[in-house]
Amino acid sequence: MAVGTSRLPDQPKPGLAADLAAMSSSDGVLGPPESVQPAAIYKLYRGATGEVGSQNSRVWVDFPALQLCWAAYDLLAGPNDRLSLLDLTSCTCQGPTEGKDVGVLRVDIYSKVNSHDVGGLGGSPSTQGEAGRVLVSSEKPSPVLSVSGVAGSGSTLRDFSEALMQLLASRDSEGSRGLEFIQRRLFQYLWRHQGTNFSEEALYEAQAVLAFNLEPREGVAYLRGKLGKGSDAEVGEWLAQMSTQKGGLDPTVLGSYFSRRDTLEVFKSFVRCLDFRGSDIVEALRLLFDTFKPGGEGQVITRILEMFAEAYFLQWASQKDAVEPRTEYSNSESVEQVAVSLIMLNTGLHVAPKKNAGKRIVGAAMTVEEYIENTRRVVGPEQVPEDALRAWYEAVKQTEISVEPLPRAAFSKLPVQPDIEGWLVAVFNSQVQRRYWAVLALQRLYLFSDANEVEPADAMDFRDATVRSVNEDKACKERFNTDLHGSQSKCRCFASTGRADLVDAELRAFEVTLPVSNRPAILQKLTKPRTRLALVAESADLMEKWVSLISSGPY
Repeated sequence: MAVGTSRLPDQPKPGLAADLAAMSSSDGVLGPPESVQPAAIYKLYRGATGEVGSQNSRVWVDFPALQLCWAAYDLLAGPNDRLSLLDLTSCTCQGPTEGKDVGVLRVDIYSKVNSHDVGGLGGSPSTQGEAGRVLVSSEKPSPVLSVSGVAGSGSTLRDFSEALMQLLASRDSEGSRGLEFIQRRLFQYLWRHQGTNFSEEALYEAQAVLAFNLEPREGVAYLRGKLGKGSDAEVGEWLAQMSTQKGGLDPTVLGSYFSRRDTLEVFKSFVRCLDFRGSDIVEALRLLFDTFKPGGEGQVITRILEMFAEAYFLQWASQKDAVEPRTEYSNSESVEQVAVSLIMLNTGLHVAPKKNAGKRIVGAAMTVEEYIENTRRVVGPEQVPEDALRAWYEAVKQTEISVEPLPRAAFSKLPVQPDIEGWLVAVFNSQVQRRYWAVLALQRLYLFSDANEVEPADAMDFRDATVRSVNEDKACKERFNTDLHGSQSKCRCFASTGRADLVDAELRAFEVTLPVSNRPAILQKLTKPRTRLALVAESADLMEKWVSLISSGPY
């Protein structure tokens, strides 16, 4: 499908080779650093977000250049926003202890360089108190970079600082050869191609999970086309299987999908596949809402409970003598009435107080007598004895039935191993270049902005795409240079533009051309929409990996 590439040498920054040679104590064979875990290298390359000089930014390690970098969201690091890993001296992290969700983390990074060697964001020299300022002092050195962020489970800043400490300790104890190994073999830490470990059906299934979590309509369309789930009943059965057995579907996304009226038949099949046998109605409701979190208005919950009641009644009737507390439902409508009363109870006891924290809500939390009285208006004691109502009241009071939507899972948490992932710079024109975290998974490329690691900024379908190495195609090279410099510019001195990340860009760039029908949103938004996109990897070696994996497809 695509033109291949030949291996090109990586291009380290000027002076780096000499520095490495000076620090190397022997001419031994390069090997991975023994005291640095692969996960730490990945965390450093991926980086972390926080505030630098009061601006939302990302800090990361550019291993091909062996530099610590920082820049505002989605921008490239300027020449003054970089430091050699050989010049860093230490890293500290201050703030709440790990596991605490309250407080601010501050990561300070120190270097032996002089203050005039480092600038702030955007390349402007830092001033007193700003991130990027370095004061060389024998008494109390100032950090070359300070990054702050909110502590909590979603923060990656602490992990980044700990990984950087680990890397610097390894450099000091093992020498620079470990850094050289990472520089030359970075793809080994990013390349997670798993195609040979999966059957064709498993690969399609993984892609369907991935697509559904990002866009349910697309995931269902993929199910119907690739896995032969042609009917709503088959789609519902597959969704139930993935939710309860294999895992991977985002409960909030699934709930949003089921909130739509056009998914009614799919939900009927889904809920009938859930195993409620032997469960009382509270346990069954917990199981139901563990698989998905409904969204929308109260009428959405009512519609869901109606379908649930039909499924639960059929399974309860087949072995009702095994279910405690004992009940004698006459039909699914009775089950629905009880389910509604329990959700109302759950809302009063748990949901409303959380939504109205600090406010006094009159009559929101029902007593057990009030709950029994309210339920008796719709279901008589011959179907649901009082001891059952009291038992259910206590069960809900003690443990909430979780129906509220959860935060979306980050892409990195999804159960899909990408073929490759890493940083790519999208070159739109001479004035606009954006740096994205790119994930290639089963012939789809997902581009993530620094501002959101859950929702991709865009996704590209590469099934009918053509990919070329810029340096090996004359026409492609001319288009790339026009995009990068403008149609009037003949200059090839990238460094003079101040875009340090684009030094030797031709050697690291590839072009993807897509059919008009698959043109991604980022290309449609251009002043002159087009079907091709130039992407720059962080090294020639990584560029080859991207081109090879895009060309070969998922098998």
